[in-house]
Amino acid sequence: MSVDPVDLRDERGTRITLCIATRNRPELVERHVVPSLRRLPAGSSVLVVDQSTAPTTAEHLDGLDGIVCVRTGGVGLFQARNLATRMTTAPLLAFTDDDVSFEPSLLDRLVALFDTYPEAGAVCGSAVTPSGQPVLGAAERSGIYRWPTSPFGLGAGLNMALRREALIAAGPFDEELGAGARFPAAEDTDMLYRVMRAGWSVACCDDVTVTHHDWRRRRELLRLHYRYGVGVGAQTAKHVTAGDREALWMGLRLQLHLPRTLLLLRPRYGLRHLLFSAGMAAGFIGWRRTHKRLGTTLPPAAADSNR
Repeated sequence: MSVDPVDLRDERGTRITLCIATRNRPELVERHVVPSLRRLPAGSSVLVVDQSTAPTTAEHLDGLDGIVCVRTGGVGLFQARNLATRMTTAPLLAFTDDDVSFEPSLLDRLVALFDTYPEAGAVCGSAVTPSGQPVLGAAERSGIYRWPTSPFGLGAGLNMALRREALIAAGPFDEELGAGARFPAAEDTDMLYRVMRAGWSVACCDDVTVTHHDWRRRRELLRLHYRYGVGVGAQTAKHVTAGDREALWMGLRLQLHLPRTLLLLRPRYGLRHLLFSAGMAAGFIGWRRTHKRLGTTLPPAAADSNR
Protein backbone atom coordinates (compact mmCIF):
# COMPACT_ATOMS: atom_id res chain seq x y z
CA MET A 1 0.00 0.00 0.00
CA SER A 2 1.29 3.44 -0.92
CA VAL A 3 1.87 6.14 1.71
CA ASP A 4 1.03 8.92 -0.74
CA PRO A 5 -2.07 10.89 0.35
CA VAL A 6 -5.19 10.59 -1.76
CA ASP A 7 -6.41 14.07 -0.75
CA LEU A 8 -9.84 13.00 0.42
CA ARG A 9 -10.11 15.97 2.77
CA ASP A 10 -9.08 19.62 2.73
CA GLU A 11 -6.47 19.94 5.49
CA ARG A 12 -4.91 23.26 4.70
CA GLY A 13 -3.41 24.65 7.89
CA THR A 14 -3.29 21.24 9.60
CA ARG A 15 0.18 20.40 10.90
CA ILE A 16 -0.59 17.11 12.64
CA THR A 17 -3.30 14.48 12.34
CA LEU A 18 -3.95 11.95 15.07
CA CYS A 19 -4.81 8.51 13.66
CA ILE A 20 -6.73 6.05 15.83
CA ALA A 21 -7.63 2.50 14.80
CA THR A 22 -10.47 0.66 16.51
CA ARG A 23 -12.46 -2.52 16.08
CA ASN A 24 -15.49 -3.66 18.10
CA ARG A 25 -14.56 -1.81 21.30
CA PRO A 26 -17.12 1.00 21.46
CA GLU A 27 -17.18 1.06 25.26
CA LEU A 28 -13.44 1.85 25.37
CA VAL A 29 -13.80 4.58 22.75
CA GLU A 30 -16.67 6.16 24.69
CA ARG A 31 -14.91 5.92 28.06
CA HIS A 32 -11.36 6.96 27.13
CA VAL A 33 -11.03 8.35 23.61
CA VAL A 34 -14.07 10.63 23.36
CA PRO A 35 -13.22 12.72 26.48
CA SER A 36 -9.66 13.18 25.15
CA LEU A 37 -10.91 14.57 21.83
CA ARG A 38 -13.24 17.29 23.09
CA ARG A 39 -10.60 20.06 22.99
CA LEU A 40 -8.28 19.77 20.03
CA PRO A 41 -5.48 22.33 19.61
CA ALA A 42 -5.40 24.56 16.55
CA GLY A 43 -3.71 23.10 13.50
CA SER A 44 -4.64 19.52 14.37
CA SER A 45 -7.22 16.98 13.26
CA VAL A 46 -8.25 13.43 14.18
CA LEU A 47 -8.99 10.54 11.87
CA VAL A 48 -10.56 7.40 13.36
CA VAL A 49 -10.50 4.27 11.22
CA ASP A 50 -13.33 2.08 12.48
CA GLN A 51 -13.17 -1.58 11.47
CA SER A 52 -16.10 -2.52 13.71
CA THR A 53 -18.94 -4.74 12.58
CA ALA A 54 -21.54 -2.40 14.14
CA PRO A 55 -21.97 1.40 13.90
CA THR A 56 -21.86 2.02 17.68
CA THR A 57 -18.31 3.39 17.73
CA ALA A 58 -19.05 5.89 14.96
CA GLU A 59 -22.16 7.03 16.83
CA HIS A 60 -20.07 7.85 19.91
CA LEU A 61 -17.83 10.09 17.78
CA ASP A 62 -20.61 11.80 15.88
CA GLY A 63 -20.74 15.54 16.47
CA LEU A 64 -17.21 16.02 17.80
CA ASP A 65 -15.48 18.96 16.10
CA GLY A 66 -12.46 18.13 13.96
CA ILE A 67 -13.06 14.37 14.13
CA VAL A 68 -13.53 12.29 11.00
CA CYS A 69 -14.58 8.67 11.43
CA VAL A 70 -14.12 6.35 8.47
CA ARG A 71 -15.78 2.95 8.60
CA THR A 72 -14.09 0.20 6.63
CA GLY A 73 -14.63 -3.51 6.14
CA GLY A 74 -10.91 -4.23 6.32
CA VAL A 75 -9.31 -5.91 9.33
CA GLY A 76 -5.84 -5.30 10.70
CA LEU A 77 -3.96 -2.56 12.51
CA PHE A 78 -1.49 -2.18 9.66
CA GLN A 79 -4.37 -1.63 7.22
CA ALA A 80 -6.02 0.97 9.44
CA ARG A 81 -2.80 2.93 9.91
CA ASN A 82 -1.87 2.81 6.25
CA LEU A 83 -5.37 3.93 5.29
CA ALA A 84 -5.26 6.79 7.78
CA THR A 85 -1.89 7.84 6.38
CA ARG A 86 -3.31 8.04 2.88
CA MET A 87 -6.42 9.93 3.99
CA THR A 88 -4.56 12.90 5.42
CA THR A 89 -2.14 15.40 3.90
CA ALA A 90 -0.72 16.57 7.24
CA PRO A 91 3.10 16.63 7.37
CA LEU A 92 3.02 14.99 10.81
CA LEU A 93 1.04 11.90 11.81
CA ALA A 94 0.46 10.76 15.38
CA PHE A 95 -0.84 7.33 16.34
CA THR A 96 -2.59 5.98 19.42
CA ASP A 97 -4.99 3.21 20.42
CA ASP A 98 -8.64 3.04 21.46
CA ASP A 99 -7.83 2.11 25.09
CA VAL A 100 -5.75 5.25 25.70
CA SER A 101 -6.58 8.67 27.15
CA PHE A 102 -4.48 11.83 26.91
CA GLU A 103 -4.43 15.56 27.53
CA PRO A 104 -5.35 17.94 24.66
CA SER A 105 -1.81 19.34 24.78
CA LEU A 106 -0.41 16.02 23.50
CA LEU A 107 -0.52 17.01 19.83
CA ASP A 108 1.01 20.46 20.43
CA ARG A 109 3.88 18.88 22.36
CA LEU A 110 4.54 16.38 19.59
CA VAL A 111 4.68 19.21 17.04
CA ALA A 112 7.10 21.13 19.26
CA LEU A 113 9.41 18.12 19.45
CA PHE A 114 9.47 17.75 15.67
CA ASP A 115 10.27 21.47 15.39
CA THR A 116 13.06 21.12 17.95
CA TYR A 117 14.58 18.09 16.24
CA PRO A 118 14.27 18.52 12.45
CA GLU A 119 16.37 15.38 11.92
CA ALA A 120 13.81 13.27 13.82
CA GLY A 121 11.65 11.09 11.60
CA ALA A 122 9.73 9.75 14.58
CA VAL A 123 8.82 10.95 18.06
CA CYS A 124 7.92 8.49 20.82
CA GLY A 125 6.26 9.49 24.05
CA SER A 126 5.70 7.37 27.14
CA ALA A 127 2.69 5.58 28.57
CA VAL A 128 1.59 4.96 32.14
CA THR A 129 -1.17 3.05 33.87
CA PRO A 130 -3.90 5.01 35.68
CA SER A 131 -1.84 4.52 38.85
CA GLY A 132 1.23 6.06 37.20
CA GLN A 133 3.30 2.93 36.55
CA PRO A 134 5.32 2.93 33.30
CA VAL A 135 3.90 0.70 30.56
CA LEU A 136 6.79 0.58 28.09
CA GLY A 137 9.46 -0.82 30.40
CA ALA A 138 12.28 1.62 31.09
CA ALA A 139 11.19 4.65 33.06
CA GLU A 140 13.82 6.91 31.44
CA ARG A 141 14.13 6.89 27.67
CA SER A 142 14.36 10.59 26.80
CA GLY A 143 16.96 11.30 24.15
CA ILE A 144 17.80 11.14 20.45
CA TYR A 145 18.46 7.69 18.99
CA ARG A 146 20.05 6.85 15.67
CA TRP A 147 20.98 3.77 13.72
CA PRO A 148 22.05 1.19 14.84
CA THR A 149 20.00 1.60 18.03
CA SER A 150 17.61 -1.26 18.70
CA PRO A 151 13.96 -0.17 18.27
CA PHE A 152 12.78 -2.46 21.08
CA GLY A 153 11.90 -0.35 24.09
CA LEU A 154 12.09 3.00 22.29
CA GLY A 155 8.36 3.37 21.82
CA ALA A 156 5.08 1.80 20.82
CA GLY A 157 2.12 2.55 18.60
CA LEU A 158 -0.01 3.83 21.47
CA ASN A 159 2.09 7.03 21.61
CA MET A 160 4.13 7.42 18.43
CA ALA A 161 4.30 10.10 15.75
CA LEU A 162 5.95 10.11 12.34
CA ARG A 163 7.13 12.78 9.96
CA ARG A 164 5.54 12.11 6.58
CA GLU A 165 8.90 12.50 4.83
CA ALA A 166 10.34 9.74 7.00
CA LEU A 167 7.30 7.55 6.43
CA ILE A 168 7.71 7.91 2.69
CA ALA A 169 11.40 6.97 3.01
CA ALA A 170 10.65 3.94 5.21
CA GLY A 171 7.53 2.78 3.39
CA PRO A 172 4.09 1.85 4.80
CA PHE A 173 3.40 -0.29 7.85
CA ASP A 174 4.17 -3.94 7.11
CA GLU A 175 1.01 -5.84 6.17
CA GLU A 176 2.30 -9.02 7.86
CA LEU A 177 2.82 -7.41 11.29
CA GLY A 178 0.40 -6.10 13.90
CA ALA A 179 -2.98 -6.99 15.38
CA GLY A 180 -5.10 -8.76 12.79
CA ALA A 181 -2.09 -9.79 10.68
CA ARG A 182 -0.32 -13.13 10.28
CA PHE A 183 2.21 -12.08 12.96
CA PRO A 184 0.11 -10.13 15.48
CA ALA A 185 2.52 -7.45 16.75
CA ALA A 186 5.66 -5.34 16.07
CA GLU A 187 4.30 -3.15 13.27
CA ASP A 188 5.40 -0.18 15.42
CA THR A 189 8.94 -1.33 16.28
CA ASP A 190 9.42 -2.42 12.68
CA MET A 191 8.49 1.09 11.56
CA LEU A 192 10.93 2.67 14.02
CA TYR A 193 13.63 0.27 12.81
CA ARG A 194 13.05 1.22 9.17
CA VAL A 195 12.89 4.94 9.93
CA MET A 196 16.32 4.79 11.57
CA ARG A 197 17.59 2.51 8.81
CA ALA A 198 16.55 5.17 6.30
CA GLY A 199 18.80 7.70 8.06
CA TRP A 200 16.36 9.51 10.36
CA SER A 201 16.65 9.71 14.13
CA VAL A 202 14.01 8.88 16.75
CA ALA A 203 13.30 11.41 19.51
CA CYS A 204 11.98 9.97 22.77
CA CYS A 205 10.42 12.14 25.45
CA ASP A 206 9.16 10.66 28.72
CA ASP A 207 7.26 13.87 29.53
CA VAL A 208 4.86 13.40 26.59
CA THR A 209 2.60 10.87 28.24
CA VAL A 210 -0.62 9.00 27.55
CA THR A 211 -2.55 6.78 29.96
CA HIS A 212 -3.15 3.18 28.97
CA HIS A 213 -6.25 1.61 30.51
CA ASP A 214 -5.61 -2.12 30.75
CA TRP A 215 -8.89 -4.00 30.43
CA ARG A 216 -7.57 -7.53 29.88
CA ARG A 217 -7.57 -10.32 32.45
CA ARG A 218 -4.37 -12.08 33.49
CA ARG A 219 -4.77 -14.98 31.06
CA GLU A 220 -5.43 -12.57 28.19
CA LEU A 221 -2.35 -10.54 29.15
CA LEU A 222 -0.19 -13.65 29.04
CA ARG A 223 -1.48 -14.50 25.57
CA LEU A 224 -0.87 -10.89 24.54
CA HIS A 225 2.79 -11.04 25.59
CA TYR A 226 3.26 -14.24 23.64
CA ARG A 227 1.81 -12.50 20.56
CA TYR A 228 4.13 -9.54 21.14
CA GLY A 229 7.03 -11.97 21.01
CA VAL A 230 5.75 -13.58 17.81
CA GLY A 231 5.67 -10.20 16.11
CA VAL A 232 9.16 -9.24 17.26
CA GLY A 233 10.52 -12.60 16.10
CA ALA A 234 8.93 -12.16 12.68
CA GLN A 235 10.27 -8.61 12.40
CA THR A 236 13.76 -9.87 13.23
CA ALA A 237 13.54 -12.70 10.70
CA LYS A 238 12.39 -10.32 7.99
CA HIS A 239 15.42 -8.05 8.30
CA VAL A 240 17.87 -10.90 8.85
CA THR A 241 16.62 -12.53 5.66
CA ALA A 242 17.24 -9.23 3.86
CA GLY A 243 20.90 -9.46 4.88
CA ASP A 244 20.79 -7.08 7.84
CA ARG A 245 23.22 -8.44 10.42
CA GLU A 246 22.41 -5.74 12.96
CA ALA A 247 18.84 -7.06 13.16
CA LEU A 248 20.19 -10.48 14.13
CA TRP A 249 22.31 -9.07 16.98
CA MET A 250 19.43 -6.91 18.21
CA GLY A 251 17.17 -9.94 18.32
CA LEU A 252 19.76 -12.10 20.06
CA ARG A 253 20.46 -9.45 22.69
CA LEU A 254 16.75 -9.12 23.42
CA GLN A 255 16.24 -12.88 23.54
CA LEU A 256 19.16 -13.44 25.93
CA HIS A 257 18.33 -10.42 28.09
CA LEU A 258 14.72 -11.31 28.87
CA PRO A 259 15.06 -14.64 30.71
CA ARG A 260 18.23 -13.71 32.60
CA THR A 261 17.56 -10.15 33.74
CA LEU A 262 13.81 -9.79 33.89
CA LEU A 263 13.12 -13.15 35.51
CA LEU A 264 15.68 -12.48 38.23
CA LEU A 265 15.08 -8.79 38.84
CA ARG A 266 11.34 -8.65 38.12
CA PRO A 267 9.97 -12.06 39.15
CA ARG A 268 6.43 -10.68 39.22
CA TYR A 269 6.58 -10.38 35.42
CA GLY A 270 8.68 -13.49 34.85
CA LEU A 271 6.00 -15.64 33.22
CA ARG A 272 4.91 -13.02 30.71
CA HIS A 273 8.51 -12.37 29.71
CA LEU A 274 9.20 -16.08 29.27
CA LEU A 275 6.12 -16.28 27.05
CA PHE A 276 7.40 -13.28 25.09
CA SER A 277 10.71 -15.07 24.63
CA ALA A 278 8.96 -18.26 23.47
CA GLY A 279 6.79 -16.24 21.09
CA MET A 280 9.83 -14.52 19.66
CA ALA A 281 11.39 -17.87 18.76
CA ALA A 282 8.10 -19.05 17.24
CA GLY A 283 7.73 -15.85 15.22
CA PHE A 284 11.26 -16.04 13.85
CA ILE A 285 10.84 -19.67 12.77
CA GLY A 286 7.30 -19.05 11.49
CA TRP A 287 8.33 -16.14 9.30
CA ARG A 288 11.23 -18.07 7.78
CA ARG A 289 9.03 -21.10 7.10
CA THR A 290 6.21 -19.03 5.63
CA HIS A 291 8.44 -17.17 3.20
CA LYS A 292 10.41 -20.26 2.26
CA ARG A 293 7.13 -22.00 1.41
CA LEU A 294 5.87 -18.99 -0.56
CA GLY A 295 9.22 -18.57 -2.29
CA THR A 296 9.33 -14.84 -1.48
CA THR A 297 12.52 -12.87 -1.08
CA LEU A 298 13.35 -9.41 0.18
CA PRO A 299 15.71 -6.84 -1.31
CA PRO A 300 19.03 -6.30 0.45
CA ALA A 301 18.95 -3.91 3.41
CA ALA A 302 19.29 -0.28 2.37
CA ALA A 303 22.61 1.40 2.83
CA ASP A 304 22.92 3.86 5.69
CA SER A 305 22.02 7.43 4.89
CA ASN A 306 24.14 10.42 5.80
CA ARG A 307 21.31 12.42 7.32
